[in-house]
Amino acid sequence: MNRRYLTSVTPLPDHVLQVDFVSGSQLLLDMKPYLDKIRFRPLADTRIWNSAVTNGIFVRFGDVELSHDEILSMAEQEH
Repeated sequence: MNRRYLTSVTPLPDHVLQVDFVSGSQLLLDMKPYLDKIRFRPLADTRIWNSAVTNGIFVRFGDVELSHDEILSMAEQEH
């Protein structure tokens, strides 16, 4: 089964990640609070931040990977 949840990702200025879902919904996720975590420190590098791509399930920034479930969980924690 080939499931896709994400259609695109766009790294915006000030470490905000725009995530577009197949449902048509769009999420703006502020990643700044996570940059002090070891796992996400590489995202402070502009080249790595701007390398964001998705395969429909995961978002990858070089070696840093986020699943769509993790993105939704991070968004829920913001509110």
